[in-house]
Amino acid sequence: MSARIEAHEKSSTNQIVIVTLPDLMGRPIEDWGLMLGRGWGIGVAGKNNGIVFLVAPNDRELRIEVGYGLEGDLTDATANDIIQSDIIPLFKRGDMEGGIRVGLEAILAVLSGAKRAPAQTVAPGDAIDWQSMAEDLVPFAAIGCFFAITFLMSLRRRWDKKRRRYVWYVAAGSSSGSRSGSFGSSSGRSSGGGFSGGGGSFGGGGASGKW
Repeated sequence: MSARIEAHEKSSTNQIVIVTLPDLMGRPIEDWGLMLGRGWGIGVAGKNNGIVFLVAPNDRELRIEVGYGLEGDLTDATANDIIQSDIIPLFKRGDMEGGIRVGLEAILAVLSGAKRAPAQTVAPGDAIDWQSMAEDLVPFAAIGCFFAITFLMSLRRRWDKKRRRYVWYVAAGSSSGSRSGSFGSSSGRSSGGGFSGGGGSFGGGGASGKW
């Protein structure tokens, strides 16, 4: 997935970051999408062509946060269709990696102007081994929890004179928000130990879903 994201970024300059959070800590997932997108500056400044693909397994929620510059290509309706038709059916089967992979490919297809593949469906008789799925997720949840807490501890607010409002940012020298804390990420450079995008901006475009 990292290779697919990097190849897309080289050909289009779009930046896509896939993040998993084990706990939303009482915040709406929409807030997380905006904080991560703005805090990391995902996307190129001026183009605002970043996307945050955010999954919270324990809260059973996910979101595709779309930067200003890509809202015309990946509309709210299209993002919602990808979530509902492509991703959630696989998540309900316990295939987290498969759902993320299919979701990423659907996003890339839309951004490339290609026709979307037919949505995957769940057979009525499919059984879900919940106990096995929970056991498989425990190590990832523990690791993700560590990175999420570290990231929150590094979040700061500052007054942006140009925008005349407070903005979120990740304190320099922090290890939170680094590429090792995400399921996959774009090829953005790291600065001071944290993920650094190209200065892109977000305004709340995208879609959310639950399973």
